[in-house]
Amino acid sequence: MKRVEILTVGLVIGLAGIISVVAIMNARSHARDVARLAHMREMQIGLELYFNQNGAYPAVQGSIPLGQPTTACLSEDGFTAPCATGSVQAPYVEFVPAPPAQGLGGKSSCGGLKNAYCYQTDGSTFRITFELEATNTLAGLKKGANCASESGFRAGACPAY
Repeated sequence: MKRVEILTVGLVIGLAGIISVVAIMNARSHARDVARLAHMREMQIGLELYFNQNGAYPAVQGSIPLGQPTTACLSEDGFTAPCATGSVQAPYVEFVPAPPAQGLGGKSSCGGLKNAYCYQTDGSTFRITFELEATNTLAGLKKGANCASESGFRAGACPAY
């Protein structure tokens, strides 16, 4: 009888451990996606401030990865690094974020980098392709590539200009 009880307790502990690990992994994935969406909202706000001051979005050639050594700041000079200390006005985004890379599948790539926030513009509009680890039904976004623009978020990769 004692062996059955010990086996039962062992199974219950094992099952609880498995459930805990799965819950922790899901929580981490969700936290990374929340960070990615917060980054996109921060970039939308910074780019709108830039547009309001300059009448256009920061010009770039093609699609560039954000949050890298050469695009670490959004200032009056566009995407630069580091932010100029003698600048007349404060930067729009002092530290342009790079995405948490864990859990992504390379659906958003540009500038030779996988798992990047990929910015492109035609001057009057902008698009940033970013990736999520899971579907976000509240925001209407899907697992994989999604698009942020001056008009909000939408599911699917951003179309090229």
